[in-house]
Amino acid sequence: MKSLRSKKCSVWNKMLVEFVGVVALCFVCLTACDNEKIYQEEQYKKFIYLLSGSENVYTESYTLNETESVRYFSIGCGGSKPNEEEITVTFAPDRVLLEKYNLNNFDVDESKYARLLPADRYEISSYTVTIPANPVDQYVKVPIKVRPLGLSPDTIYFVPLAIQSVSRYEVNEDKYNMLYRVTIENEYARQKVVTYYTKNGTETNQTNNSASLMSGAKIVQPLTRDQVRMFAGNFTQSQLTTIADIEKYAIIVQVNADNTIDITPYGASADAIEIEMLDAEGYNLYDAEVMQGIKKYRELYLYYRYRISGSSNWMEVKESLTRVEED
Repeated sequence: MKSLRSKKCSVWNKMLVEFVGVVALCFVCLTACDNEKIYQEEQYKKFIYLLSGSENVYTESYTLNETESVRYFSIGCGGSKPNEEEITVTFAPDRVLLEKYNLNNFDVDESKYARLLPADRYEISSYTVTIPANPVDQYVKVPIKVRPLGLSPDTIYFVPLAIQSVSRYEVNEDKYNMLYRVTIENEYARQKVVTYYTKNGTETNQTNNSASLMSGAKIVQPLTRDQVRMFAGNFTQSQLTTIADIEKYAIIVQVNADNTIDITPYGASADAIEIEMLDAEGYNLYDAEVMQGIKKYRELYLYYRYRISGSSNWMEVKESLTRVEED
């Protein structure tokens, strides 16, 4: 009898385990179906927005190698699924964010204020765009054509924009407006991310023949297709540098078609630095193909002398400037 009871219990236990397994399997199937249904439905409220980063700024870089070129900003539709219907978005210039940006970053120092990009410098062909129904990407790219030649690397230029209306859904209150920043670049330097060259060489006082080594980093900024600006010798540029300092100590380095270099003062006032180019084999040249291992470098080899306004001392500068090629 004991053996028979034991067998019956074993059978019931087996049936119970199988029943629990079936129930668990059904639960898993139902859960999977629910999850699949969830992913088929919209999980977030849809909002229309202008794509931007910190302080609602979106930055693009325009090459000085072209008279005019086109870059883009994006208008998007948020959500876990593409919009099923076409959306028409109208936007327009809006200066509110520009004024807020200047007050937050520069307070009352208007000399540092970001500026409106002059209207004759850019072109937006249409201020109305359409996000198509069921798009592959949940955004559209809007072109802005810019004529960058003559823009200053010392100025922050913005095209401030804001969404005015949408044909459906709501506008994201935090991303309805944007500061589209226009920066410049050429083959040798860029404004978007400050370009540094490492400097090596000597600076010699020609009056007493005392020399000092040149080392560290030097800021190099784009001016035109073939010109960059930097400070002479061991003078350094920083966040505290003023326009007056730039006018006094900066020089223009022009790279010619044959990779020779011309060096001239940047400033035009009576306080501007004096520059005389000097001759030495292998100097006042540009080389874009310097290889060290697997890295490629760009190098400027400069030889000149300068004199500060009001000084009788000429300072002889013999330096090489090296920039590692970005990926």
